[in-house]
Amino acid sequence: MPPLSLPESATVVEMLPRDGLQNLDRFVPTDEKVEVVDRLSTTGVDEIEVTSFAHPAAVPNLRDAEDVLAAIDRHPDVTYRALVPNDVGMERALAAGVDKVNALVVVSDEYRRKNQGMTLTENLDQVARIVDLAAGTGVEVEAGIGTSFFCPYEGRISPERTLSVVESVLDAGVDEVTLATTMGMATPRDVADLLSAMYDRFPSVDCGLHLHDTNGMSLANAVVALQCGLARFDASVCGLGGGTVLPDALRGVGNTPTEDLVSLLHGVGVSTGVDFDRLEAVARDVSERLGVGASSHVLMGGTPENVLAASGEDP
Repeated sequence: MPPLSLPESATVVEMLPRDGLQNLDRFVPTDEKVEVVDRLSTTGVDEIEVTSFAHPAAVPNLRDAEDVLAAIDRHPDVTYRALVPNDVGMERALAAGVDKVNALVVVSDEYRRKNQGMTLTENLDQVARIVDLAAGTGVEVEAGIGTSFFCPYEGRISPERTLSVVESVLDAGVDEVTLATTMGMATPRDVADLLSAMYDRFPSVDCGLHLHDTNGMSLANAVVALQCGLARFDASVCGLGGGTVLPDALRGVGNTPTEDLVSLLHGVGVSTGVDFDRLEAVARDVSERLGVGASSHVLMGGTPENVLAASGEDP
């Protein structure tokens, strides 16, 4: 069997402050959010999605977006970005001094209707307006493609349908796209099929993968994505996160834990620039602070160092 053919390095995007907190059952005070972002900034992650500029009534847990961005200690080697659902959110994000925005566009008609109250045409028009507003500011625009693989209301999303949206946002002038496994139901075959078709059609696209883990396959999906040439991943410390319009029975669906993702990447020889010990310490602090328990393999002791320490042996 031939050895794995993987990129030498990968970019890690930390989603906890936005995706992880947006659907939490309580509001995390602004000063705690700032403290968490500041600690994440010291771990070596490349990007942090700090907050969302959705309407405060839609995402009340992130109603302090401007205050958080004004108070964080910005590191020059970290990109601080925010989600923007429309041009109004983009104007707020620019005023707050973000480095980058995640312009949300959703493939599924039913999920988009529940989440944004837009048609696909209206959603794509908003992306184009966001790109126009970014022109000349130095702020990069990423298009986050929601429900790229599966929708909890419509079921499986065909690759062709997703690629049509990718083509539209690239035509609008976005800098990057990120395919979101919004429901965490993608399989390695799904990832391979979509990425192979995408790189065939758009060979120079800068693409990432936003990982959720409902079916337990997200780390396998990450390995397949690496084999396809993709090397940018969204994850959230402690696996916290989930959509705001999921069915009630699925509101506990989370992201892939960043600590598990980095453990995987380092384990297969892909460098990230992340200091794993610092990241694990942040994950343990967040777990205790938010009362979520051991919500990742790393926090359950799933590293060689933790196993040897538990057995009384020197690492």
